[in-house]
Amino acid sequence: MHTREDAAKRQILVVEDEGLIAIDLQRRLERLGFSAPAIAHSGEEALGYARSTPFDLVLMDIRLKGPMDGISTAERLKQELQMPVVYITAHADHDTVDRAKITEPFGYVIKPVADGNLRSAIEIALYKSEMERRLRTSEAWLAATLASVGDGVIACDTNGEIAFLNRLAEQFTDWDSIAAKGKMLMDVLVLYEESTTRPAKNPIFDLFPDEHRVYSLVSKSGTEHLVEIGCVENRAGEELLGSILVLREVGQRRELENRLLQSQRMEAVATMAGGLAHDFNNLLMIMLGSAEELVSVLAGEEQSLATEIKRAAVMASSITSQLLILSRHDSVKAEILDLNDLISEIQPLVSHSLGRNRTFTTDLGSPAAFVTGNRSRLKQVVLNLALNARDAMSNGCELRLTTEVIEVDEETAQARLYRPGRYVRLTVADTGKGMDKATLARIFEPFFTTKPAGVGTGLGLSIVHSIIAQSGGYIKATSELGQGTTVEILLPSIGTFQGSLDGSPCETVLLVENEGKVRRLMHAYLEREGFQLLVASTGEAAEAIATAYRDPIHVLVTDVIMPGKNGPDLTQALAPLHPDMKVLYVSGYRHDTLDQFLEPGAELLPKPFPAAELVRRVRKLLGQPVPAPQRA
Repeated sequence: MHTREDAAKRQILVVEDEGLIAIDLQRRLERLGFSAPAIAHSGEEALGYARSTPFDLVLMDIRLKGPMDGISTAERLKQELQMPVVYITAHADHDTVDRAKITEPFGYVIKPVADGNLRSAIEIALYKSEMERRLRTSEAWLAATLASVGDGVIACDTNGEIAFLNRLAEQFTDWDSIAAKGKMLMDVLVLYEESTTRPAKNPIFDLFPDEHRVYSLVSKSGTEHLVEIGCVENRAGEELLGSILVLREVGQRRELENRLLQSQRMEAVATMAGGLAHDFNNLLMIMLGSAEELVSVLAGEEQSLATEIKRAAVMASSITSQLLILSRHDSVKAEILDLNDLISEIQPLVSHSLGRNRTFTTDLGSPAAFVTGNRSRLKQVVLNLALNARDAMSNGCELRLTTEVIEVDEETAQARLYRPGRYVRLTVADTGKGMDKATLARIFEPFFTTKPAGVGTGLGLSIVHSIIAQSGGYIKATSELGQGTTVEILLPSIGTFQGSLDGSPCETVLLVENEGKVRRLMHAYLEREGFQLLVASTGEAAEAIATAYRDPIHVLVTDVIMPGKNGPDLTQALAPLHPDMKVLYVSGYRHDTLDQFLEPGAELLPKPFPAAELVRRVRKLLGQPVPAPQRA
């Protein structure tokens, strides 16, 4: 119970429409050690006091004159302020008590009021109010904790009815926690066995203690998630309150594990291929040399046989060349390529290889993107993927190639799968017969085939995997039986090119900025003005693009200080290639700290700057009319 010192801190609002009784109650409370600073004579007046002053308790007469009696006023106080109420009444009849119970009062005092009864009722009410406040706080903390954990949580009672879903469980199931409350678990949690795809049993009864099992969960909207589920009993001492299910997304983890396993397999294959190619080339050298000698000294049928040996050795040599590609030890010339141009070059060959009864379409995204690679090798990638897709496509099926530029930010989930940075994504999708999971897991293995004969037809997709890995990229395949196969390739982009919006000739700006978000913002500023844009994230990438770019670059917009080649060094490197190029430096550093980097008279735009000021400076360098600078 509360001490007299505690009671003095507690403020009580007296609500009584009889003036003398109200004053008597106020004096009694003061005498008992409580604070009663205000008296309200109506329900409306009580609400006004309660909204403006933090009372700890309301002592409320049930019968009040006016449109609101004590019970209606108590209901409003509970809804708006969660304020505890103790009723004072001379009417203890069942109808009044039943109506008052709906407002869940913290106590009753029957008139005439005795000091002992009044003190007991108030102290008990204050204690219950404090316990209820702590319980609400505890529940709020628990709800916030469950909402913020990285797993889905579903709580059920002993009947299997849902009592609670946290935020992640709501996302998995597409059910709102309030709407799901009271529903049977398996009406909300639609599960299928991962291995057989049959409907799964209720995990509350099917899982052993400490057992975790992977299921396919289908949400209300039809989205499929691969989740690992564990179940624990919820107990209060010996009493069983229900069960708690913990759901964890494992799709991304599986992808990481499969990628690591595939990488390890391919590394082992590459090591073996390199050794085999070395040994075979030595043997083929002897075979070719001996065959050539025999061809030169023999005649007639014997010479024909020696020629066949020589031809077979040459064909075997082409296979060892493929093994060298697979081993990633062969050296090839890399160049700066526009992937869209490369696909356009090979498009007629791909279309011809598919035949007339299959459709081939492309959607080459804009802006164009520059990658580093070997032109013939990347063409080999596209052609191999098209030929493999053709074998799974019947008449009327479609093969579709799409490209787009994407950015993997460090803060996103994609950064766990790929190195942060800008990529060109090439997607090769067919509407053929598709593959099951077991087949899909092996498609990059050498000589693996899905053809009925069961005999490998070559190193095609293994070579594709090795070429992409050599280029610093990523490749993955997804497939569904009867729905086709999609192969997705990510190649690091060293920069992009955005032509003018209407296609008309205009000035070209090379934009170089290592901060991704700043670069995208500046790109948007200049793109709106219709400039042709070359975009790079480093000085080295900008130099490579400028070297490969055949037309003049009119303005270089570059950060002064960047990792690797800084802005002034880049300017110096590009001067012989683009002698008429103007330069605008941008920087977040103080101007006086940049003197050691900048050449005398260099144009510098300090960060942060508005879009209009960047455009104004670029137009000024180009000698175009510019609006007056904006004032802050």
